[in-house]
Parts: sequence; C-alpha cells; structure tokens
Amino acid sequence: MADNSKKRLLKNTFFLYLLTFSSQVLGLITIPYQTRVLSPEMYGVVGVATSTMTFLSLILDFGLLLSATPKVASHQGDAAYLSELYGGVLAVKAGIATICGAILGAVCLALPYYRQYLALYALYYFAYVLAAMLPDYLYRGLEQMKIITVRTVAIRLFATAGTFIFLKSDADVLALPICLLCGNFAALIACFKYDRVNFEIQPILPSLEYLKNLARSSLPFFFSRVSSTVYSTANPIVLNAFYAGSPVIGLYTASEKFLSVSKSVVSPIADSLYPYMVRNKDYRLVKRVLIFTAPFILIGATVLFTFADQICVLIFGDGYAGAGSIVRCLLPAIMVIVPSYIICFPVLVPMGLSSQANFSNFIGVCVQLFSLALLILTGKLDVYTICMATSAAEVSVFLYRLITILRHRGKKASADHAPYR
Repeated sequence: MADNSKKRLLKNTFFLYLLTFSSQVLGLITIPYQTRVLSPEMYGVVGVATSTMTFLSLILDFGLLLSATPKVASHQGDAAYLSELYGGVLAVKAGIATICGAILGAVCLALPYYRQYLALYALYYFAYVLAAMLPDYLYRGLEQMKIITVRTVAIRLFATAGTFIFLKSDADVLALPICLLCGNFAALIACFKYDRVNFEIQPILPSLEYLKNLARSSLPFFFSRVSSTVYSTANPIVLNAFYAGSPVIGLYTASEKFLSVSKSVVSPIADSLYPYMVRNKDYRLVKRVLIFTAPFILIGATVLFTFADQICVLIFGDGYAGAGSIVRCLLPAIMVIVPSYIICFPVLVPMGLSSQANFSNFIGVCVQLFSLALLILTGKLDVYTICMATSAAEVSVFLYRLITILRHRGKKASADHAPYR
C-alpha cells in the first residue's frame, strides 16, 4: 500500500512538472506573436487586464485550493462528504465572484480608461471566474494530478491555437479572452461530468452554517496567499517609484527570474507532497527529499555565485552583465526556496499546524516591508539592498517554519508514531 502511494506521488509530481513546463513553453510561443500583431499600446492594455485578473483570481480562490485539499485527502471514498464540499466550494466562490464582479463593473463604468475596454474586462473576468470554479482541490486531494494536467494543457493549446487563428490586429483583441472563456467553459462542463461518472460526486448545496464555516476555515489560507503575493511583488513597485525609466529595473527583472525559476522547480514537488502527507504523514520521506536536494542546492549556489556575471550574459545578453551582482544578493533567498516550500504545507498541515504555515508568510511581509521602510528612511535604498531585504524575508520565513517543526516534532511524534527527525 505504501509503495502504491509513493508511485502515485511520483506520478503526480511528473504531471505537475509537465503542467509547469507546458505553461512556460506556450507562453514563449504566444508572447512574441502578440507583441508583433498588437500595437505596444494595445499589448499594454492586455497586460494591465491580465494582471488585474491575476489579482482577482487570488480573491476568487479565497484560499480554498489550500484549505479544501486536505479535507478531500482525509475523506477519499466518502462521496457524500465530497459532494457537500463540492457544492460548498462552488457556492462560496459564486458569492465572491458576484461581489467582485459588481465592484469591477462599477470601477470600469466610473473610470474612462477602463470604460472603453469594458468588453475586454468583462470577457476576461468571466473566463477567470470559470477557471476559479474548476475543482482542482478535488484532484489534488484525490492525488489525481493527471486530470488537472490534461485539462489545463488542453485549454492552453486551445487558447494558443485561437490566438494564432483569430488575432491579427488590435481590432481582434477580444479573441484572447473569448478563446480562454470557451476553453474554461468546456473544461468546467467536462469536470462536472467526469466527477459524477468516475467519483460519484456532484454538487450539493449545503446549509448556510456550513458555508460560513467553510469560508472561515479558508480565510487564513487566503491571507497567507495575499501576504506571499505582497512581499514577492513589492520590489518592482518600490524600484519603479525611485528609479522609473532606469535600466536598473530591467536588470532587477532579469535577476528575479532566478528566484521565480527556483519556485517553479520546487512547486510541483510541494504540491504533490501536500495531499500525500495529509494522508500518510510520511515525515521520513520529506527528510529524504531534503537530504537528496541539499547537494544540488549547494553546488548550484556555488556555481551561480562564482559565475553569475557570465551566466546572466549568456541567458539575457551582453547588456545584462551587471545583473550578476544583483543575483548574488538574491542568492540566500534562492537557496532556501526548496526546503522552505517542502516543509511548509506538506509538513506543517499534517502536523496540525496550518495556522503556523499561514502565519509564516505574514512574517515574510513584516520583514520585507520593515526592511524597505528602513532603507528608505536611512537613504540606503538601491537595487542591491532591496534584494538583500528579499533574501532576509525568505530566510526568515524558512527559519520560522523550521523552528516551528523542531518545537512541535516531539508532540507530533508521540501522536502520529512518525517522528520528523
């Protein structure tokens, strides 16, 4: 049974890596095409719209992806429980979508800039609402990542094909959200049918009390994701405020790619470990994963520190040699990303410490914002000190998570008979 669980874990990790890889590849294919057929002004409009929707998608999810996944993992095979959860998640998200839609509509009608692109924002919003309704938490909890991967890749392929077929100029810009909307609608219908036939799960509208409790249990996860977003996006905003139009912003943007790549590399491992650990509490496996990845982190960090200038020139071009020094300032953050992600939700939630996992991101926000405020007040703010502040924030988050585990491992070892040592 344990061997089957680990095989499923490896399979799920593979599919999540395939999902991440497909996203990057299709993005590389479509972005150059869009920049060539759309004017810079219209491409900027699309960029603002998609950035707005990315933020709204965070609100639409409301932390339910993280809070509902362990519920599913703990009740596999209980169709009645999962059907009630299924309906509850849909109802909560529908309520949030209604409120957000009303606010977005009011803003678009009130401001002239947004009013002229009302159709674009409306279509994008409905597309993102449908995406939020997709029951990814169910497939993560059931450890059926193949379903998510196949569905998402199919949607992205459809949207990519639609972009090349229908987008020829600024006049065709609505083709972008329409293709996404159609793909997400088809995926949602397919999910409802698949879940009913294969898992005997169909949405049941629960009581109002149930919905309140579901939303309440998701609120800490929502704040955690918002906190993580704030301290990971604060740097470009601050840099732009002090160095608008300066090449240093481009150098930072290039350097930050190393940090984002580190997150994309470890995210599939953490995401597949999360439901597995909720069910199995196999802390020794986490220890083996950390031991296995440690040499690669150390070797990679050594190479990056030594050859950062040359690597940046190789990847980004001759004008980016100066990014090497910025990368070195981000190196502590890059080094702790892998262990920090792995010991967060996959370990803390099975230990009954989900509140600590969520609070750890708030620690990162506090360290980041305090550091930025101190740098501004002392006149020491530049791209290097900002990156050092980011490293301090990421290291603080990691240390908080690690210390929390070490403090509670004895109590959990006696309760679960599976010590994390």
